[in-house]
Amino acid sequence: ESGGWLARTLAAAAILGTVSVHDIQRAADLFRPIYDASEAGDGFVSIEVSPLGARDEAQTAEEARRLWAAVDRPNLMVKIPGTVEGAPAIEECLYEGININVTLLFSVAAYERVAEAFIRAMERRLDEGKEPNLPSVASFFVSRVDTEVDKRLAAIGRTDLAGTAAVANARAAYLRFKELFSGERWQRLADAGAQVQ
Repeated sequence: ESGGWLARTLAAAAILGTVSVHDIQRAADLFRPIYDASEAGDGFVSIEVSPLGARDEAQTAEEARRLWAAVDRPNLMVKIPGTVEGAPAIEECLYEGININVTLLFSVAAYERVAEAFIRAMERRLDEGKEPNLPSVASFFVSRVDTEVDKRLAAIGRTDLAGTAAVANARAAYLRFKELFSGERWQRLADAGAQVQ
């Protein structure tokens, strides 16, 4: 019905989307001098795709494209969850030239999956004569890991280990990062101007 719950919800979502894009544009413009001065090394602003599509590769990629076009700023990063389904969307969007900030990374396996997606996207770009130097961030969560693990440790009486799991997990991810972003495969990209994720 006109004016019913669905109409109000759709109107609210459209309003929120418009305001969010406008706010992100203003923030990106504010940080643009930093972006320019750092030669695209800093000064980024992120906007995230809806978490409702975190398990839908096509929906995630389509929303990332829509947000990238709507904000229309070079110092934008679109946040995409680092789920199994998100990895192909991350690769495709990076390949298409969209800066990506990968979120919801809690494990080394999840980190490896998105780092590989990044590297494959840069390889595809290079193989097609495109610049392989898109900025991307893999936002590896730390404190949230301890929040969950510490509860489990307390339940089995191992409070002596509280506060240690997240840093150990992050160290393991960092070691994997160093492996992935070294060697012949990565050097080929680095020689062409690629920057690490």
